[in-house]
Amino acid sequence: MSHSARVVARIAAAAALAAWTPALAHAQEMADLFRKVSPSVVLVRTLERGMSPNPAVGLTTIPGLGSGVLISADGKIMTAAHVVQTADRVAVQFVDGKLYPAHVVGSSIRADVALLQLDQFPVALSPAPVGNSDSLDVGDQIIVIGAPYGLDHSLTVGHVSGRILPGLIVSGGPMEMIQTDASINMGNSGGPMFN
Repeated sequence: MSHSARVVARIAAAAALAAWTPALAHAQEMADLFRKVSPSVVLVRTLERGMSPNPAVGLTTIPGLGSGVLISADGKIMTAAHVVQTADRVAVQFVDGKLYPAHVVGSSIRADVALLQLDQFPVALSPAPVGNSDSLDVGDQIIVIGAPYGLDHSLTVGHVSGRILPGLIVSGGPMEMIQTDASINMGNSGGPMFN
């Protein structure tokens, strides 16, 4: 290889390294963010009495699953209203696998938001800081942590892909909504989005 070819190869390698460095730093930032906020993410497990699809069984207990986020050191958790609205019993599972009983303090079916209160909880809690959605812009990168298909503390990464601001009429009333392209599946309901 000639001297000029070696110089070109070194320049190309340096350029490739420079291109990878921001990508690696960004990936590390996402991993650091996940480790920081993941302890505040919980699984919301519910039990509901209902009719079995098999008429011969009659009444049965139907389990449900969603996600939520711890927002205060006194055991308050935000989740989706549809996760808990018909539940007879609610329990919250932390990252260590331990379950704690909780009850619904309030909910809004229309906004699909519910507030739970832990009846018992670990001594040390790590609540997530609650952000201001007004500061989000289309294109901002976010992460979603939840329990898709029951796989707890699963991470997906995406962007804010659209916003419907308060005052616009959606399904009969004003609603604020944030759209994302991060993968969200059954079990993610009620889980948090972090930036």
